[in-house]
Amino acid sequence: MLCCLPVVLYAQSVEDILADIYESLAEEGITTDWEDLSQDLYELHQHKMNINTVSVEDLQRLRFLSPMQIDDILYYVDKHPMADICELQLISSLRDYEIRNLSYFLVAEKSDEKDTFYPKDIFRYANHELTLRTDVRNAENFTGDPVYANWRYRFNYRNKVQAGFTVLRAPNQPWKELNYGGYIQVRDLIPHVKTLVLGNFEGQFGQGLVLGQTVHRGKSAYFLTTSNGTEGVKKYSSVSPSYDYLHGVAATLNFGPVDITTLYSLRKEKTLWHHVAGLNTTYRGHCFQVGLTVLEDIYHTDSTYTSFGVNGRFVKGKWDVFGEVAASYDAGTNRQTSASRWGVATLLGLRVTPIQDLSFLVQYRYFSPTYHNRYAYAFAESTKVNDENGLFIGTEIRLVPKWIFSLYADGFRFADVKYGIHHPSTGWDVFAQAEYETTSQMNMLWKFRAKRKGEKNTYSLRYQYTWEDAGWHLRTQVDGSLVKGDSTALTWGVSVYQDICYTFNQVPITLQLRLQGFDIRNWDNRVYVYENDVLYASTNRAVYGRGGLCYLNMRYKIKDWLSVYLKVSEVVYHPQWESQQRNRTDVHLLFRFSL
Repeated sequence: MLCCLPVVLYAQSVEDILADIYESLAEEGITTDWEDLSQDLYELHQHKMNINTVSVEDLQRLRFLSPMQIDDILYYVDKHPMADICELQLISSLRDYEIRNLSYFLVAEKSDEKDTFYPKDIFRYANHELTLRTDVRNAENFTGDPVYANWRYRFNYRNKVQAGFTVLRAPNQPWKELNYGGYIQVRDLIPHVKTLVLGNFEGQFGQGLVLGQTVHRGKSAYFLTTSNGTEGVKKYSSVSPSYDYLHGVAATLNFGPVDITTLYSLRKEKTLWHHVAGLNTTYRGHCFQVGLTVLEDIYHTDSTYTSFGVNGRFVKGKWDVFGEVAASYDAGTNRQTSASRWGVATLLGLRVTPIQDLSFLVQYRYFSPTYHNRYAYAFAESTKVNDENGLFIGTEIRLVPKWIFSLYADGFRFADVKYGIHHPSTGWDVFAQAEYETTSQMNMLWKFRAKRKGEKNTYSLRYQYTWEDAGWHLRTQVDGSLVKGDSTALTWGVSVYQDICYTFNQVPITLQLRLQGFDIRNWDNRVYVYENDVLYASTNRAVYGRGGLCYLNMRYKIKDWLSVYLKVSEVVYHPQWESQQRNRTDVHLLFRFSL
């Protein structure tokens, strides 16, 4: 009988997995709604998927798996249905820490278990969750009402029928003008209907050149997962007013190897109605897939765009070729010439694994200055798919036991001005990371990055040490930054923090304390640091100035159906910074009711 190895990872919980993802993408300014991503992963953890029946789209939601690993899992399960999740050890492309990660979200059950559906079971076996969150943010300096409120209800029947409603109130927002939204999602219950979503939703097809809301890609140590491709449509559980989610109806119909998705969204933004209509058709063969996506975006007569693209992927042995070609047409009345109405975008890539534990990724991208698509999010240096030409080469090396080396180099060019860059320019980005993992309680990470963008060269370093044993979890992290401009002096910054976390054995309480000091006197040297928060929340703080930070997190499970989460944080700046930065105190409180 196969037994699980005592694998231990720098990610020891769902919170740590989220922290790894957040920290890797925060520096790139990726426009992901972190709250929605948190809820997705926590939801998958609370309602684990049966590995014997998961789909490509299900595994893509986990974010940390590469396309090759997803293919290997599905191929193994198709040939050998799993009786125990520990059988993942037999898949050569998965390392011990990745198996540990997967164990948080997957369970092995017979494929015919729980497949019989009776309508009366929806409410009998469903889970209900109500969270009530209230924050008081920077009360000593805030002018007006500093209270933030977020109340949400979620309904889940075996991940097949899901519904939710959210009410959000931002500081200073009138209580009569709250943000609210909801969704209903049905999956794999109606014949030929793969997914049906009503209310708030988002979508992802191909490499994201036409519609790419759910998988927000960026340059990081996770670059091998950047081309996971079509995820389809899914519910959007947050109501962030700054995020371009869709609101209306979307459905994916399945006819054997063919998926057909249609969507329509109608949202009122300020005083105008925003219409979005889309269609995607995807065909999946034995070792390839190809898809066509069309999106019509109508805001008003001066802002009407049509985008369409073809995406594909071919996998054969150690070779994985993928890409997407798209075009946009501006039908608004503000364009003077026909040439300025058309734009093109291209992203092509090759992933190859010549031997086990050695992978390479090459990606080329070209986005013309006239390509415009509000809902396009793809692998790029900029946050928008527009005016960029670049080549990315990366490799991941696992040939040395207990070590993982990730390296990449990226060159890019802008034909026009960009934010902070006032003329056409070229740049480069070099990254190297080494991770040392053990089967004991200790893990270490070293990261170096050098980047040239505009008229500035930036160099950053990070060292991270993690230790865990008998309820204790300790993490030390040191960050350093150097910036040298063509016409400015060298500036530097440093940040050090220590996390101390303890989970009590006798009472269901977890406490986490962070102590941090920083001396970063130039905004260009800022350091992004992830902070644990209350459930479904996260803080990606851009540390700048000279001072210190302290916060305390508490999680108390009073009953099986009632938990309390509390975070109290304090940032104190050196007196010479009082004119630029003010001390601030934040209090976050959340109650979770679950049945």
